[in-house]
Amino acid sequence: MAPMRPTPAVKPRKARPRGSRVLGRPPRLLRALQIQLDQVRVWSKITWQRGRVLATTDSSWEGHDDPAFFREPRLFYSGRAALPEVTEKPGGRIPGAEVIRFTFPTLHPLAYPETNMAIGRLYRSTRDPMAPVVVISHGWAHRTLKTIEHLYVRPFVRAGLSVAFVAHPFHLERTPRGSYSGELVVSADVVLTVEAFRQGVIDLIGTADWLRARGHRQVGVLGYSLGGYLAGIMAATRDDWAFVVMGGNGDTPVSPILDTPLGQNIREDLAACGMLDRAKLTRAWRIISPGAFRPRVDRRRILMVAGRYDQIMLPSSVRRLWNAWERPDLHWLRRSHYTLLATNGGLLAHAIPFMLRACDEG
Repeated sequence: MAPMRPTPAVKPRKARPRGSRVLGRPPRLLRALQIQLDQVRVWSKITWQRGRVLATTDSSWEGHDDPAFFREPRLFYSGRAALPEVTEKPGGRIPGAEVIRFTFPTLHPLAYPETNMAIGRLYRSTRDPMAPVVVISHGWAHRTLKTIEHLYVRPFVRAGLSVAFVAHPFHLERTPRGSYSGELVVSADVVLTVEAFRQGVIDLIGTADWLRARGHRQVGVLGYSLGGYLAGIMAATRDDWAFVVMGGNGDTPVSPILDTPLGQNIREDLAACGMLDRAKLTRAWRIISPGAFRPRVDRRRILMVAGRYDQIMLPSSVRRLWNAWERPDLHWLRRSHYTLLATNGGLLAHAIPFMLRACDEG
């Protein structure tokens, strides 16, 4: 009888935190290619889109750290009117939806006149004109609306949802002359950065209020990358969202600027004006950091989707937000930043079923 071989020791698997799921397992080569894609995209942004050099010139940013704003975010994120004065025009059709182009004077004006007219599209489902509406809070530096329609709007419409899209401040049709789309949103002018986020949040909330006034009973928000930060703030400001889905964002914009290659140029500019200090920048941008707030939306209506290999929104930042928000449902995908947001099986594959389920549950 042959001697029995000793049973090899099996290393115990590390328990995954409750509510967090890791989905998909690509080959090593695919993982490396995804990471390389993020790195190339970052290189192109900091090399070909250097942008203008901006600076913090005074200490007015210290006023953003008022504790009252964190107890009641609506004190900071409220516009000059309860509802925007919306002008509607026919905007054509896409399969499954009629398109309404809408504009309104921003509810929070800035010193740049081009960004003070909010411009958006309502893609109203022809299957059900009063279908739940997804408000899209988009990512940084989109150059054309066609990309957003292809990646996000059309899949939502095919799922039976209506969609509302508003260009973020300093983006697309709100881009000041002489700058590129998104250039002025995050910079070493920490006050302008806060005001850009503030204008974006206020105008998106105003859009949602207009939709409800039009009779849309269920309005939710999907935010990704830059737009995920705004969506998180919106979840902390109001409790009437049908759902809140965030993809590829973490607890604070301080992380991608100080901790990743994406922030290289801004770090240079922050150093030149004396703001390249983590404690100072964290204080200055706390008011635009979802992790500084607690959501008013029921945790069961919140979904986070993140990439294990993300080189821009680091997993550590995602985990900090998840823990600060008492661990809502979190799906970890074996994706990088761009493959998470822009490929099949990524963000929308998990967002759409969650949205439909949340709306069905009322």
